[in-house]
Amino acid sequence: MDKISDLPKIILHDILSRLPYEDAARTSVLSKAWHETWSSFPILVFDGSRCVHLHWKDRKDPLKIQDNRRKANSFLKSVDRTLVRFHHHGFAIKEFNLNMMFFHPRFMPHLVDRWMKIVGESSSIQVLKLELELAGCFFGCKFDSHAVDNYYSLPPDVLKAKSLTELVLLGRIRADKLIVNHRIRFPMLRTLSLVNVYLGHEQALEDLISGCPMIEELILEHCVGLEIVKVHDLPKLKSAKFSGFRDIHVDVPSLEYLHLGNDELEFPCDISIDKCRNLKVFLLGAVSSVFVSNQWLLELFDKFPFLERLELSGCITSESLMISSSRLKVLSFDACVELKEARIDAPNLESCRYSGQSSHMPAAMSFVNCSNQVDFDVVFTIEFRIMDLKRLRAFLQNIAPRNVMVSLDLGIMKGSSILFNEDVLQNVEVPLPRIKQLRLSVTEETEELCVLLINDLFWSFRPAIISLNLKVCSRIFLKLLLEKLRCNNKEERCCSSSQMKCWWHDLKDVKVSSSPKKYENLSDCEELLDSLPINLSSPNLHLNFELEWDSLQ
Repeated sequence: MDKISDLPKIILHDILSRLPYEDAARTSVLSKAWHETWSSFPILVFDGSRCVHLHWKDRKDPLKIQDNRRKANSFLKSVDRTLVRFHHHGFAIKEFNLNMMFFHPRFMPHLVDRWMKIVGESSSIQVLKLELELAGCFFGCKFDSHAVDNYYSLPPDVLKAKSLTELVLLGRIRADKLIVNHRIRFPMLRTLSLVNVYLGHEQALEDLISGCPMIEELILEHCVGLEIVKVHDLPKLKSAKFSGFRDIHVDVPSLEYLHLGNDELEFPCDISIDKCRNLKVFLLGAVSSVFVSNQWLLELFDKFPFLERLELSGCITSESLMISSSRLKVLSFDACVELKEARIDAPNLESCRYSGQSSHMPAAMSFVNCSNQVDFDVVFTIEFRIMDLKRLRAFLQNIAPRNVMVSLDLGIMKGSSILFNEDVLQNVEVPLPRIKQLRLSVTEETEELCVLLINDLFWSFRPAIISLNLKVCSRIFLKLLLEKLRCNNKEERCCSSSQMKCWWHDLKDVKVSSSPKKYENLSDCEELLDSLPINLSSPNLHLNFELEWDSLQ
């Protein structure tokens, strides 16, 4: 007997809210009771991208355009029916999430206005997320995406939602008229996110923020018409992200997390954040007006004595950096192409990450006074470029001290080239670089290149674990890797044709694990290989090969 179905609706709704939305929706077919529970579920998510799938090649196909229009109309009717039903029965709405990439500025504003009216009048509404993009060539429409007159204007009904704790607006939405003509008051709002929204001017932002005194998280990205961001008088603010502005002034002592970005190196940005003394996390991305030097780092750690995490992405740096901090726990460099050498003195450091192009590898990375348990994650993506394993090997060998645990993530795209010169490795010093984990994404499908890649990698490194995500791994590469790892033919192991000793001789044992847990040995993996589609994408499956090597003297 199903006793769960007899529980009060409020408890059943709570159960559904803890499930992924798709799984929650599936409960509607279990029984009549569950269908009724789902029909009044107060979390409403309408994602237009799930109904209309856009492909660039279809943008001029009249039949595809007609089909997209039909699906878009069906989506609009579904949203309208649901909200009208909720309003008619007086059902509570706690969350409303609408995503439409086919907004038509002439025919759809009245519909969205009606939905906002129903949502705004719901006394229980807590979360409002609205993402709108203009209908384009996929629907046979041509709109100027930069023309503000084509944006959707938020109606005054939104202001009725005094119980809002989270407001997210993304895309072709204008909020300036609402802010200018009405007094904004969201006394319970904790999260405010505005991305690509039209605000018009600085005063609009000031008026909006002044009506939301309890904000704890603030996200402002590329708000049209807004060049200067000034944030103050938010005593609860803990987290903030700002991107795409000329001036950023933050005077919030309570702030602990700050992400500043620009996306365009040539775009100057004046930054004033000195009053944020309690900052613990600082992420800086592609801000051309900031030159990361040793002096800049000294001043940074002096201004923010509690800083525990520092991430630099696309930043202009000195060729040599000295990072010294007694509290730093996490450090990351991403696409910092000028960086040639980094010396890190951080006794509490737990993890460090370097991500970039193989053509801009640093010469040396050294960790001074750091814990023996520091994880160093190195990420390189090779796409239509040459990957020089000799340089990569030298980079790994120059990581000091040797007991730093290195994980290497290589993404090798179809059409890339691996440069490997066996002559260079005839007299290499041992031991070979020991790698905690080698994560591989290989889409190359040429058998000869895959064989070369596998041999070259094992000639160059000694990974303890190899991890593969089959969604980004070609079938031919997986097949050849399995063949190499299970090889026990002595003649095939013979390396008399080369002065170098084959890597097979050093491989003692291979153990397999998978997630989801299904494959536990190489023969299981071969059965998996037989079941994989040849030309279709692989399932969401991760394979790990734990390798035991002979010690190299």
